Amino acid sequence: MSLIPRMLLALVSASLINASGAFASVSVRDVEFNRVDDQTSSDDWLECSIEVEVRRDTQDLTRRRPDYVDDLVVELMLGVESNVRGQNGFEFFEAEAALVSLKEGRHLVRFYLPPEIVERDSVRNEVHSFLIRLTRSGTVVEEQVSRELEGTNVLDSFLNRVDSEAAHNNAILLPQFKTPFRIAYPGKTPSFRDSGDRVGE
Repeated sequence: MSLIPRMLLALVSASLINASGAFASVSVRDVEFNRVDDQTSSDDWLECSIEVEVRRDTQDLTRRRPDYVDDLVVELMLGVESNVRGQNGFEFFEAEAALVSLKEGRHLVRFYLPPEIVERDSVRNEVHSFLIRLTRSGTVVEEQVSRELEGTNVLDSFLNRVDSEAAHNNAILLPQFKTPFRIAYPGKTPSFRDSGDRVGE
């Protein structure tokens, strides 16, 4: 699998932790975007790798073991610049990955935009804007946004457009296990719950 040099995008952290602090030990550490070749076509996919850290927490009574988290869902929302009939604009995408269980340490959760979208919208090693949301049992525990979404008004506008416009791009942004890259990183890929099946909902 060939990689085109990556671009590391700046993050702004907006941690949302409940009053008991039970969710404080799960966080996003890093995000990277790369164009990657799946070796089955001549065109590249856009890969988003999200590094999630799980820390031991003996005070979190929702865990079966203090060094494991069993109910984590990673959501990704993207804003991609596009040009339709000579008019500049944006396309919005969203997807989620529900993890089976994550052990204490750092893990990479990956999402992919297919090559047809990468070519159509001339996507390079970056997107215009993104939001990463971690939830446990339906409760938001952390959000990370790109620098373009730092302002509250800008973030609200982004979320409104995702809500209203991402539906027509439904199931285009994909978690790793639904792509040709499902076995691309042996030993470095967590297990997923299929169809967004969540614990505690």
